[in-house]
Amino acid sequence: MLVCCWTPQRSASICAFNVSDEVKRDKRHTYYGSEPPMYFRSTDIHPFKRYWQPILSDSNGEGEIIDASTEERARMLNRFWPSKKVIAPIDSSDDDELLASRFLSRIQSKSNKNKKNGNSNTPSFFARMRNMNPLSTFMPCEATTGKEGGVCLPSPVCSFYGGRAVDGDCNMASSCCINEVEKCGALVTLNNTYWQAPAAVSSGSSCGLTVKLDENLVEQKKAICQIRLDFIAFLIEQPNEQSVCSVDSFQVAGAINKVPVICGDNDGQHMYLTLPRDATSAQLIMTFGTSTIPRFWRIKIAMLPCDSDYLAPDECLQYFTSTVGSIVTFNWKDTTSRTTRQLANQDYYMCFRTELVHRQAASAQVATTLCLSHCQVSSGLPFSISGDAEPPSSQTTGDESCSNDYIVFPGGYSFPPTIPVKQRDRFCGSILSQAEAGTLPQTICSSAKPFRLLYRTNSDETLTPATDPNPLLGNQGFCLKYEQRLS
Repeated sequence: MLVCCWTPQRSASICAFNVSDEVKRDKRHTYYGSEPPMYFRSTDIHPFKRYWQPILSDSNGEGEIIDASTEERARMLNRFWPSKKVIAPIDSSDDDELLASRFLSRIQSKSNKNKKNGNSNTPSFFARMRNMNPLSTFMPCEATTGKEGGVCLPSPVCSFYGGRAVDGDCNMASSCCINEVEKCGALVTLNNTYWQAPAAVSSGSSCGLTVKLDENLVEQKKAICQIRLDFIAFLIEQPNEQSVCSVDSFQVAGAINKVPVICGDNDGQHMYLTLPRDATSAQLIMTFGTSTIPRFWRIKIAMLPCDSDYLAPDECLQYFTSTVGSIVTFNWKDTTSRTTRQLANQDYYMCFRTELVHRQAASAQVATTLCLSHCQVSSGLPFSISGDAEPPSSQTTGDESCSNDYIVFPGGYSFPPTIPVKQRDRFCGSILSQAEAGTLPQTICSSAKPFRLLYRTNSDETLTPATDPNPLLGNQGFCLKYEQRLS
């Protein structure tokens, strides 16, 4: 059939058999008699509205393609060709249904609109609709200096949120927006926000911050399952002689994993806070007693969506994602001072993602073993969990000797292995060693997966009396190197 069409894009009439476009008959043709009109489905369409382009014929056989609804087509025809153009009656119930949002309701029902996901309090469909807003991406970014992280936003939007726009790894239309909070009682909704100590911190006071969780906020968009805290800088008062944070303390409310109370020096440490499914907020709380030390902190708050592939495993407070590195207890420091630095009531897991080893080789393989050894220190104690620091010694009589302060490293054995190989789970004392009452440190390995280490202390720290001339008074915690290997 010869079809004559005219379109504004071509600005001319074309009469030919058009075989490049797909001609379809709508199923509604059966309602309109023996000679229904032909339709082209438009390729330039609104994502939620269907446009049909009827080929209209007059008595001379000339045709026209009009991209509009039934009522709009009728008005145009009556205006421009009142006597010649005739449009076939088309039931536009589908278009009306789309415009009345019934179609959207069906999409919403297919996405389980009444089922909550993460900290969602409203149907998730409307949250996904915000993705159409070009300003709602809020993708994480890193400043070109490599020292700060933020989210990608146009500079005016960054200013609206109170952020600071810097150069970063964003597209040309956006800057890396660094958001900083320097006050107590703040409410944070933006990912990668820095909480910094105010200019003046008074003794006998507290300072808190609330992280609001709501996937309907344009800056979040998704349900948040974890929050990662990076302690860029952290200095408050030290614990007392019983290792208790009795003067200053930092604690978290709203997490379901075990998060200990900490104090002292914690630069470079991190925490993962696992949130309940219906969480709406999490609180970070600093409490200050009477002290003259200058308190300061700068904590990066990263919100991790539930569909992230970089979430920490359940129950893990710390998560390490490299082949080699070091793990350090809170408040450990390489220092000549031997006053107590180990903190009381610590009970948490340090977890390790299984990595590929020998990456440079063509045959990189998944690590099968995790090994721990003492850090290289200048004046501090790399392993000081229980017992006397001088002379240093490992646990004394089997695992039962490690009943107060200890680490659990399942299936641990010395490397190179002793003959016969003897595995143990608990380690304590002031030297990391498989041997009982050992005086030389050893490398301890384990092939038990998932790779993890449990660190546990109680609130009863035994000290050498202060009148003793020996300056080695209290336990320090530990700093251990780790390495993933092949067996």
